Amino acid sequence: MTVVDTDAPPVGAAEVPSFTVTFIVRRFNPETDAEPYWQDFDVEMYATDKVLDGLHKIKWEMDGSLSFRRSCAHGICGSDAMRINGRNRLACKTLIKDLDVSEPVYIEAIKGLPLEKI
Repeated sequence: MTVVDTDAPPVGAAEVPSFTVTFIVRRFNPETDAEPYWQDFDVEMYATDKVLDGLHKIKWEMDGSLSFRRSCAHGICGSDAMRINGRNRLACKTLIKDLDVSEPVYIEAIKGLPLEKI
């Protein structure tokens, strides 16, 4: 009988490198802010992560007051549509590796829609 250590990485498997991505998020809270403002967050990410993963890390680990719309996280419903580096995209389908992470990643609401916090 062969015993397999399931906690050990597979033989020859390389560790996936992580790197820091700076997200600059346009925010607005009508209860406390007179105008929208930009806030930056440095997030540890992997090339296979999506922008939505970065926003989740910000909300769950750094600033629980961040809010954004999302639903299925599989690119079907479209509820996480936002401007990412000036282009309308779905956060759940935009891979970090497809962005130039040597520069900050700008996140804001789609143009023509107000910033809200409900």
